Amino acid sequence: MKILYGKTLTAEENKVVSNISAECGILFDTARLLFYRGIDTPTKAKSFLNPGKKGFLDPYLLNGVNDAVKRLIRARDNGEKVLIFGDYDADGICATTILYYCLEEFGIVSERFVPEREEGYGLNLSTIERLKKEHGLDLLVTVDCGISCADVISEIKAQGVDVIVTDHHEPPEILPDCIKINPKIAGQQYPFTELCGAGVAYKLGYALIGESADKYLDFVALATVADSMDLTGENRDLVVEGLKLFNDPYLLRSQFKNLLGDTNKQVTAQTLAYSIAPRVNAGGRMGDANSVLTLFTAKDENVIFDLSAKLCSYNLARQLECDNIYKQAKEKIRQTKAENQDVILVADKAWKVGFIGIVAAKLVEEYNRPVIVFAGHDGYLKGSARSVEQINIYDAIVNAKDLLIAYGGHSQAAGVAVKEEDLQLLSKALNDYVKENCVAVDSEQKILAEWEITSPISMRFAREIDSLEPFGVGNRRPLFTTEVGAVDSMPLKSGSVHYSFKTDAIEMLDFNGEGNVMPLSLDLSKQVVFEINRSIYKNRESIKGIVKTVCTNYGDFSGVELDVFYNEIKKLSIDYAGQDIKKTKMENVIKSGNTLYLVSDAKNIDKYPALNGVQISLFKPNRLCGAEIVLSPQEIPNGYEKVVYLDKPMQVLDCDTETFVVEDCLGYSVLDRVSIDRNVFAEMFAVLKNLSGKPFKNIVDFCKKHFKDDDRLQAIFVVEVFTELGIFKVDGGRFIFDEKIKNTLTNSKVYSKIYTLKDLYD
Repeated sequence: MKILYGKTLTAEENKVVSNISAECGILFDTARLLFYRGIDTPTKAKSFLNPGKKGFLDPYLLNGVNDAVKRLIRARDNGEKVLIFGDYDADGICATTILYYCLEEFGIVSERFVPEREEGYGLNLSTIERLKKEHGLDLLVTVDCGISCADVISEIKAQGVDVIVTDHHEPPEILPDCIKINPKIAGQQYPFTELCGAGVAYKLGYALIGESADKYLDFVALATVADSMDLTGENRDLVVEGLKLFNDPYLLRSQFKNLLGDTNKQVTAQTLAYSIAPRVNAGGRMGDANSVLTLFTAKDENVIFDLSAKLCSYNLARQLECDNIYKQAKEKIRQTKAENQDVILVADKAWKVGFIGIVAAKLVEEYNRPVIVFAGHDGYLKGSARSVEQINIYDAIVNAKDLLIAYGGHSQAAGVAVKEEDLQLLSKALNDYVKENCVAVDSEQKILAEWEITSPISMRFAREIDSLEPFGVGNRRPLFTTEVGAVDSMPLKSGSVHYSFKTDAIEMLDFNGEGNVMPLSLDLSKQVVFEINRSIYKNRESIKGIVKTVCTNYGDFSGVELDVFYNEIKKLSIDYAGQDIKKTKMENVIKSGNTLYLVSDAKNIDKYPALNGVQISLFKPNRLCGAEIVLSPQEIPNGYEKVVYLDKPMQVLDCDTETFVVEDCLGYSVLDRVSIDRNVFAEMFAVLKNLSGKPFKNIVDFCKKHFKDDDRLQAIFVVEVFTELGIFKVDGGRFIFDEKIKNTLTNSKVYSKIYTLKDLYD
């Protein structure tokens, strides 16, 4: 994991930040956070720190709004039949709901329709003809779709139906011949282009009924967050005002109350993103988007409760299906070595279209490059693309449009449709485009932090960070680092999977942090990456650091010898499947692109000058592919072309990758300093018996405290054997001798394995 920090400020930039700090009455560090986000003047800072309705833009600045209002007035006055046609995702359904309510208040009782995902995105002529036959139709208004449907709209108009398109997606070269409202269309006065579909629908609604449309800002906020829009500019103002509705118990809708479950906690943008939006989107993903539309427009509390419960159950089913597709996609990527591509394409006709976007997003996070996941649909492949921040996947897709049946989207997320036989051509076109036009894709996982904190964090700074809410896309929650050495991480309570530890900067909470206990205890320099969290409980204000990850600065491994040895012998008590491995010589080892090098003894790394400059990690790789050396690995992830043991390992880890071992390099030389002699064990037993009742956190820490340097390796081995045999146990954080247990050394897997290895190496 590589940490990337915000830029070092120049002297001139320091003056700018100091000026923002003084003018706005905020700390220099808070002003610095704003500066990093492009807010580089006091005026911009004051606007950012005071979001709300005063930042709302005049809807009439949007091209098409004036004409749309006139056409809707005519429809109302003439009693025309109006249909709102939306999309099946959270944004489309929220947009449909907003415009339905606004038209109703305006005096138009409209029909509303969203297709199911399997019917496809956008306008469909046969669907419109069916709806026209069922309800009659004089005016069609699209929300969150339509800008790419010029041909279909032309045919609809030929049947005597007028069309108003409200959309926010990237406009194609040929625009529909009708009234169009889209902030991304060039040549208009509206200064903000990043509204979501519901935001555009709200703007039209506001033009119709004025401030009365503001009561639907909760739908706008939800859609903006759910559609991963930047929380900057007017979107920030819209979401802030929408969150006020979510957090007012008198204004919180029954629909959202049921979807939230716990309404005692403050609703933030993160709540919308991780609690409500997945449940709303689950309807469309499970082929029942209309259940969401019915929920949002329902008045009956029983109907609202039942539909909310249905969406929650859909979400659980969606999670299981996504996990299944994700595992299958990972295996396909491994088999085809697709992780070496700049853009990963993975397909299976059996996958369901509704889940591939979520899977693509997870794979992007894992492989740190654009991913398109394809499912079967109507005889072709339908794909959902997600990208990393530095690569505009929509531009790459547009460049390959001649290979596509259909496409649409924006820089970070897009949809494509392609014939199965053209998939490989599409893969080549996208990869060629990225290689030629984009920054190089790096497999190393990165985390963006603001700066390193070395002194205690003030409550004032924590409060000012909260003033930067809402956090999300375009305004990520600030991450910081602080350096620590050996740290005692303790469970919050007995049996808890959550831990806490102290640093010079702040007390940390490490949720599900058991995996960090050993790395934190190492006598190495580490960077703890964390968020600052302020909470109020019983009128008492407190701050904690929420741990996101722990990054160790490897170099001198002398301080971790005990921990590495313990990690190695712990693996011996685990039944790995093992595998056949090929033998090679030290002189044959060269640096190659996508190879994972494993080593049991750090001293052996120096025997391979060909690997100079290759990144070295402890216990697990920092990359998902590429060349890397791992000392004392715990597992081998998928994604590598080759695995090479640089010395004879104490245990071969299970993996499906072609594996080699350097047969002329002895594995763990520390075995020479560990005895299997029963007399040594008897002497250690007497010492350990006298330590019964002493506090015990882990074996390494216990042996460091109670044994001399020269005896610690042996003590770790002996304690592990005796605890495996049950002669000693840990109970309530104490090291306890159990005199009732009688056992022999040869019944210990660890003892027997070390015995065998020593005999083999001798």
